[in-house]
Amino acid sequence: MTFYEQELRKLFADGTVVSSPKFVGRTCLGTLGKDLRVRVQFVTSGYADHYDAISVTVLNRTDGVVDKLHLRLKDVLGVKQVPGNPNFRSGVAPHIWEDGKKAEWYAFHPSAADYSAMRQAVNEYLEVFRDRVAERRQDGPKLVYICAPLRGNAEKNIAFAKEKAREVFAEGDVPVCPHLMFPPIADPENPAQDQAAREMGLRLVESCQQVNVYGPVWTDGMWAEIRHAERLGIPVLTDQKELGKPLRRRIKQGKER
Repeated sequence: MTFYEQELRKLFADGTVVSSPKFVGRTCLGTLGKDLRVRVQFVTSGYADHYDAISVTVLNRTDGVVDKLHLRLKDVLGVKQVPGNPNFRSGVAPHIWEDGKKAEWYAFHPSAADYSAMRQAVNEYLEVFRDRVAERRQDGPKLVYICAPLRGNAEKNIAFAKEKAREVFAEGDVPVCPHLMFPPIADPENPAQDQAAREMGLRLVESCQQVNVYGPVWTDGMWAEIRHAERLGIPVLTDQKELGKPLRRRIKQGKER
């Protein structure tokens, strides 16, 4: 794995900004909708071996480039301070420095907040092109996605999700419960199968008209499903009450448990 792939995975591997991400060399490739694809990579702004921008390209599957944007890291993250280093009293413009075969962040290392800011900047641009979930008239039962923990005590968590699915069914809606679909066929200890199941779960979210969140502890996978639903405008409820503003702020800031 190259340094660039490592950093791109930190930004996009969860599939919430770039759907079905694939990492090839220095590039992240993924989908936006039926015919749209996206390519993301770190690029230079004119200085050799000085990768100070993120290039985001939207492509039509058959017609080629639709639009392209360079996001300068300095514009997204600002000037970064380097405490204790007298060579950078005024801070440093964030960039990846390539010296021969070695690449690394120059003088500073991004924090979780920095990675979140980069993800958000790319996501806001891609929102213009992303397919939306079509508005549907609901004359019958809703499709309700059951968002609940799985890992840890899997047997207990599956029983918990099954009970919540039963409650949704009793209320007259259609429960969509990944806990009852994937564990029999996807081994969570197999990274490839586990990642495929996560991505398929996000596709299921897209088909639902509501996401119900259960459990006192919300896992990284649950947060990915919540954020995906929020971006698509799908109502997200917890304890049968719509998420309030404080929780929405936590989602935007990328806080995970």
